[in-house]
Amino acid sequence: MRSGKGGDGAVSFRHERFAPRGGPDGGDGGKGGDVIIQATKKLDTLQYFLHHHHFFAENGENGKSSNKHGKSGKDLIIYVPVGTVVIDRDTNQVIADLNEDGKKIVVARGGKGGKGNKSFATPTERAPHYSERGEKGEEKRLELRLKLISDVGIVGFPNAGKSTLLSKVTNAHPTVANYAFTTLSPKIGVVDLGMGKRFVMADLPGLISGASEGKGMGNEFLSHIERTKVLLFLIDGSDKKKIFPTYEALLNELRKYKANLLNKKRIIAVNKIDLWNVKRVKEIRDKFNKLGEEVYFISALQGLNLNEMLERLYNLVKTAKAEEVAEEQEKVISLSENDLKKFLRIERIDDHTFRVSQEEIERRVELTDFERMGSVSELLRFFDRIRLEKELKRAGVKEGDRILIGNHSFIFREDEKK
Repeated sequence: MRSGKGGDGAVSFRHERFAPRGGPDGGDGGKGGDVIIQATKKLDTLQYFLHHHHFFAENGENGKSSNKHGKSGKDLIIYVPVGTVVIDRDTNQVIADLNEDGKKIVVARGGKGGKGNKSFATPTERAPHYSERGEKGEEKRLELRLKLISDVGIVGFPNAGKSTLLSKVTNAHPTVANYAFTTLSPKIGVVDLGMGKRFVMADLPGLISGASEGKGMGNEFLSHIERTKVLLFLIDGSDKKKIFPTYEALLNELRKYKANLLNKKRIIAVNKIDLWNVKRVKEIRDKFNKLGEEVYFISALQGLNLNEMLERLYNLVKTAKAEEVAEEQEKVISLSENDLKKFLRIERIDDHTFRVSQEEIERRVELTDFERMGSVSELLRFFDRIRLEKELKRAGVKEGDRILIGNHSFIFREDEKK
């Protein structure tokens, strides 16, 4: 996808009957349109993108005479389902996690419009015969991945009773069967406790031993679990001897995949207590409590002891959401243009060639019209303001060395005035 190019600035002078010495009146070019990806609840798949791969925002118009600025290009908004993760395919970095309805991200910013010659007029240079070119749009190769979003994720091995529990406490109707294989796709439903207390619960594709190594649904399951706020470890309690080995196996699979998953809030639910002849709840609870775990004993099939567990899950979700809001507020970062040097990189290519890398410097060079001396002089003044020559010398650049900035090449000449 590509954002719009900025319009070029105009070079123009007033020519009116009663203004024989009319000054510069070249308008600025319009800004190119942005490419925006926005999440919406109206979509639930990424199927549209199977056949649509290229997206382009509108270019900005060029500036005109009489101080008329070019029209800005229209932004292009691409709608995706809530839960879509946007990834830069060239760097494999996550750009955005669109996990809320209406949440959006500008993935490619439209190029800035070039300044017209009116903007370069000064008391010492009243008739500049140059303008600035419009900035090129950004081009990105992106990958979209849709991940399930839920407040509570049910974690358990196949046949633990996850589908039965979900069908009992939510409006979801997953297929329920007694088999030793895992559910192949996530099922999701809403738990409604009344009085406005609601949360989303998901029966995630079940774990099998070796999931962290990619076996079975493996990483597919574990990538979904990252999106949940609270975990419910559901353990098949029909065989009491297997309760704690199962618990340890669940912890181990999550730990091997990504240790910080164990930092999520969680509770334990021992299911199928309706099959017990002797209720040994206290002994098992005490052992879980010593491990720092909160445990509930339920029968999803018969609906035993579910309300207390669901109320606890609701409170944990509420707490987790409040903590997320606080964390997001701490992540607000502002970057000043005065921090140019902080991000300036000068690398030696060979004995007499150096490359300068810094976004704003590269942008200024790209916008310069090298066929007009005034435009070149404006670039050199910018270099002076940021003391680029001093930084080049510090990096070992000598008279006559070649300097690469973006797609342009320069020969370094020391300023004789200095």
